[in-house]
Amino acid sequence: MTERPQRQMFEPGTTIDDLKEYMAPFVARLGYKFNTETEFVDEVLESELEILADTGDIYCPCRVRSGDPKEDAKIVCPCIPFFRDEFAGLRKCWCGLFILAGVEDGGELLGVMDEPDGDVDVPVFLASDVPEGQIRHVKVGKTSIAVAHAPDGFYALSNVCRHAFGPLGEGFMDGCHVMCPWHGWRYDVRDGTTDHPNADVRTYPTTERDGVVFVKMRISAKR
Repeated sequence: MTERPQRQMFEPGTTIDDLKEYMAPFVARLGYKFNTETEFVDEVLESELEILADTGDIYCPCRVRSGDPKEDAKIVCPCIPFFRDEFAGLRKCWCGLFILAGVEDGGELLGVMDEPDGDVDVPVFLASDVPEGQIRHVKVGKTSIAVAHAPDGFYALSNVCRHAFGPLGEGFMDGCHVMCPWHGWRYDVRDGTTDHPNADVRTYPTTERDGVVFVKMRISAKR
C-alpha cells in the first residue's frame, strides 16, 4: 500500500518569529500572553518547529500524541481553549509557554504543575470582543456556558435551554434576557430564571478585569 504523504500545516521555512506573530493575537483574546522568560519561549518554539518538521503540525512539546487526529487536535499549540480550567488554575499552560496576562513574572511558574482545588477565575475572552447585546458560547473543561454582555455588564449561565436543550449561546439578547434560538424561551442572564416552571438554569459569577472577562468555576486537582 502506498503511504499517504504527510500534510504540512505551515509553510516551509516557518520561523520562531512567525509562530510568535501567529500565536500572540489569538492567546491575547483568551487572556494569555507569552511567558516573560524570553529565552524559554524561544526554546519551546524551537521544539515546536522540530515537531512540525516531523509531524506536519505544532503539537505541544510536553504532551504525548495518541494517534487519534480528533484527540490530538486538542494538543496543537496553542491549546488553551481545550484546557481553560486547568490552565487558569496553573496560571499557565502545561509547559509554561503561555501565562495569564496578569502574571508579571512567568519564571516563577516554570515547572509548577500543582493545580489548586476550589474556585478559579477562568478567562474566557476580551471584553471588547463581545459587544453589548451579544452572547457567546464558551466551553470550560466539560462545562458549556453562555456568556452574555447585558446593559449592566457580563453574565454567565448554562448554555443548555431546559426546554429542548437548545444552545443559549447562539440565542438573541433582549436587554438582560436571552431568547433561545430554537423556540424563543427567555432567560434572565443575571440569575438564570425563566417564566416557565421548573426550568431555571445555573449561573456562574462573572467579572471583568483589565479588559478580560472571567467566569468563576470550581475545579478539582487531579491527583
